[in-house]
Amino acid sequence: MVVRRQRKSRFVKLFDKTPEEVLCPHFYELILSNGCPYNCDYCYLALTFRGNKNPTLFINSWSQVEKELEAIPSGVFSTGELADSLAIVPPLLPQAIDYFRSQTKRHLLLTTKSCNIRALSSRVPCSTVIVSFSVNSSIISKKYEHGAPDTMKRLEAAEELSRIGWRVRIRLDPIILEEGLHGYREICARIAHFQPEMVTVGSLRQYVGLFNYSPNAPRRGLALSTDRRMRYPLNVREQAYSQIADWLGFQPALCKETKSLWGALGWKFVGCNCTSNGSSGRVLT
Repeated sequence: MVVRRQRKSRFVKLFDKTPEEVLCPHFYELILSNGCPYNCDYCYLALTFRGNKNPTLFINSWSQVEKELEAIPSGVFSTGELADSLAIVPPLLPQAIDYFRSQTKRHLLLTTKSCNIRALSSRVPCSTVIVSFSVNSSIISKKYEHGAPDTMKRLEAAEELSRIGWRVRIRLDPIILEEGLHGYREICARIAHFQPEMVTVGSLRQYVGLFNYSPNAPRRGLALSTDRRMRYPLNVREQAYSQIADWLGFQPALCKETKSLWGALGWKFVGCNCTSNGSSGRVLT
């Protein structure tokens, strides 16, 4: 069920929730909708919304949103932190795209598992709107990403937007190791062939409370980390990221990883999915 209503809270919020030991650049949440129609077992939204992930679309006037945006001189504004940005297009999204088209220091970030790209493919691309497609291995997607489009279909949609000139990124996240790492080789090869402007990789990281609302969430091999999330051990994550980088042919960016993990890999942070810089996130090894 999709709900349409007026939003009473702020539309723009600074995302700065990560603890000191986790490397994550701050960005802004642009809340045009809440929830998601897909039912991924590992999704943190099940915990955020206490099990009710049904989409809510906000129908306020665009002037309310613009007033909040104008109070912030620069930054990346993500509509995909509390919702899938495109699975069900928020009524305010067309006006958001038009607004950011005229900006130079403000960037709109759309993050999605959807193939619903009509809102963009029918428009002229611009450099201040970034579209990020979340993908996983086919094995993991079929097991845990219920209702979401096939992984390869998502990449086809990403390639189509890139072909017509949109800025496109890929998030290979979360890496889930219950079926081993071998299933990621195919998706890495496809991503490497595609060559989006940035690739960001992350591994499974869950708050303990998620299991109360998503009992089928994968948990094998996880242990409580210093950031109070359930993670794979550092050496396991290090080996997984090294293998992913080898399959991609370059060092990807990492999402919400600990500084100790960065140190173990010896990688340098040069941007990620939620920063405005693009090609510098792809460092050849």
